[in-house]
Amino acid sequence: MLHTILKPILKPILKRNEIFKNKFHGKTCYIFGNGSSVKNIDFSYFAEHPTIAINQLALHCDFHLLDVCAYIVPEPFSYYKFFKNPYSLKYEENILGKLLRSQTAQYPDINLFTSFTNIINRGFKNTYYLHHFGNRAPDTRHIDICSEFSFLAGGLQAAVGLAISFGFEKAILVGCDYLMKPKNYGHFYSSPHFGKDDGVNPYKDLLQNCSSKIKLEAISDYPVDSWLPCTDYESFTGAKINYRENTEIVSNENLLILNQAYKSGQYPLKVFLDEG
Repeated sequence: MLHTILKPILKPILKRNEIFKNKFHGKTCYIFGNGSSVKNIDFSYFAEHPTIAINQLALHCDFHLLDVCAYIVPEPFSYYKFFKNPYSLKYEENILGKLLRSQTAQYPDINLFTSFTNIINRGFKNTYYLHHFGNRAPDTRHIDICSEFSFLAGGLQAAVGLAISFGFEKAILVGCDYLMKPKNYGHFYSSPHFGKDDGVNPYKDLLQNCSSKIKLEAISDYPVDSWLPCTDYESFTGAKINYRENTEIVSNENLLILNQAYKSGQYPLKVFLDEG
């Protein structure tokens, strides 16, 4: 019932997205995730194709080196000043949301795509909104960025959905570490994090559903197996790995905000190595 009511309300808002349909027909793009492997990657080797950036990538000091055609933040209410903490289930100040607002505001010319729920707290001219209208599982039958866009279950899903909608023939995934075998854990903006791999492909349904629409490949930092055709960084770029810790690629001001989110229970990973 709610989605039926929303359709005529959102129609003129979603109509603005039409300019992006098949805009990059037949071309190749990069999709940049936030995985810890990004600490090993020199962004200057990834300026050849347009990039679809995910979530907190703008925190990276070299973000400006990428040719970003779209920035995707699919999480609903992510730009609100207050939110319900998914860990404590308490309503409190949205620390990560504040950080996200400040970082994306530095790039007003970039096309930001986000859930329509953020429309109250986001007013930049280059902001575009998406909604699933109840179709929450990625499904290429519901991939209309001007109507039902079912690819909002997470950052990678949304980025792949945009790549298909934009007409890209191929997407090269960078920093999408859950596609590796074994999985690589953590984020480029946190301290190193290690986890036990369960051997399960978390994107099995997504990859199967999209296989006829777009060619997907991955870049790993080191030679490893992957759930997709994969090339390691050195083979792809011809350059050696140059590891940089989060303190070298994220400003101290932003690290302190991330640390505040960690201490408040809004972010699950350590930010500084010496944190207890």
